Amino acid sequence: MSELTGARSLVRLILRRDRFILPLWIVLAVVVPSGVATGAANLYRTSDELRRYTEEALGNPAEVAMRGLIYAPTLGGVTAWGTGMAGALIAGVASLFLVIRHTRVEEETGRRELLGSTVLGRHAGLTAALSVVVGANLVVALVLAAALTGIGLPFGGGLVLGLSTAGTGIAIAAVAGIAAQMTAGAGAARGLAFAALAVLFLLRAIGDSGNGAASWLSPFGWARLSRAFTGDRWWVLLLFAGFAMAATTIAYFLAARRDNGAGLIPARPGPPSASSALRGMFALTWRTRRGAVLAWAVACAAVGALLGGSARDAAEQVSGLFSGANALFSFTFLVLSQAVTAFTIMTMLSLRTEEGNGLAELLLATAPSRYRWAGAHVAVALTGSVVMLAAVGVASGLTYGASVGDISGEVPRLLGAALVWLPAVWITAGIALALVGLLPKAAIPVSWLVLGAFLALELAYEFGQVNKNLLDISPFSHTPRILLGTPLTFSSMTIPLLVAVALSAAGLLGVRRRDIG
Repeated sequence: MSELTGARSLVRLILRRDRFILPLWIVLAVVVPSGVATGAANLYRTSDELRRYTEEALGNPAEVAMRGLIYAPTLGGVTAWGTGMAGALIAGVASLFLVIRHTRVEEETGRRELLGSTVLGRHAGLTAALSVVVGANLVVALVLAAALTGIGLPFGGGLVLGLSTAGTGIAIAAVAGIAAQMTAGAGAARGLAFAALAVLFLLRAIGDSGNGAASWLSPFGWARLSRAFTGDRWWVLLLFAGFAMAATTIAYFLAARRDNGAGLIPARPGPPSASSALRGMFALTWRTRRGAVLAWAVACAAVGALLGGSARDAAEQVSGLFSGANALFSFTFLVLSQAVTAFTIMTMLSLRTEEGNGLAELLLATAPSRYRWAGAHVAVALTGSVVMLAAVGVASGLTYGASVGDISGEVPRLLGAALVWLPAVWITAGIALALVGLLPKAAIPVSWLVLGAFLALELAYEFGQVNKNLLDISPFSHTPRILLGTPLTFSSMTIPLLVAVALSAAGLLGVRRRDIG
């Protein structure tokens, strides 16, 4: 029997199970770039308007760090800039989740062992997952190229942009394949894969903000260096292929050296009895999530430190649309708050994971009530989000305060500006918890779809595709930008908090009343 025996049957099974998720991903990956291109065409009708917009965008270090460089002040150049990183991130995150879902989650729940008792090769699962993800990314590339051609952009440039987006997704999928071999838990595998994604994105951000060298070390950098619509560097696509092939080879090599259900990083045996600090539902939940909280907090602090160190130069360089350092901080805190929201959603959705692998039933067979079980996850999500945003604010305040000679004044100011995003984070987490309690089968896909919709609304509003009334659906749009002069009022904080409490209460009540499993 070949080690790939049964891979074709698993591909059909994956397509059947993800018949709703895959089309949603493809639609999102195509609609956002197409909307940006249409918005740019409507907003900037002349070459002078495009040139002014390009100068303003390149004068903002935050924009350059998040989206990269604009290589030409044309509609194609602005479209590639406005959509390149958004499309690459969507493809990367979706590919990461799908690979972990159909490899490590299958082993963790025991389904892979059941399938393995039939005629199924050792590498069939990984091969099937990667095959589906590669196919989905290539469909995104072709549909995106066709959509951009439909609004008047050259097909060649659209295909380069589409293939660059697909290449990023495929590269991250291969990285996720490696992460799936390292740990025995799906949550830990996702954490490793997300950490690798963050490092690769940060390399691109550092490269675009500096001399460009670091951008050549990252698939996210290659997505911009392919220069869609501004030179069409087809040869850069070979870098994606080489990276994916190398990472996939490593994943297969590692998969051949571990047992089914196990990871290469062995689990450490704990002491025979737990200390008083490790007893209780909150202690157990914190124990399982503390590594992720620490990793995210360190990453947030690192970004904050880099942000604060560059903010003084930004204040001197930026003019016009943006207003210096405060605009830089406000924009970056928004982006980071949305990243922190992803952590809170993962924490809430871990309730569903524990149901699926039988851990919830085991825990609830003992003394803890359902409220204590779910409430522990809520407490960890809320605590973790505070720690992460506080790390951003303090690190930014320290480095920026040192550069302007006012640490004592900047630390509390920027700490408050970071923490003001907490209500929006908690509302989105509350939506995820409400879905877990009331619509458990739809909780995972819909929770991520909601966050994706909020991100898409922010981007669409920036390019004039939606009006303010539609943008108001997003809780992030109601957060006062205190660094830009928007006053912080009692109602601007209490109303979002009450909404978050109501959503969480609905979720807890649903968990209490429905069947578990």
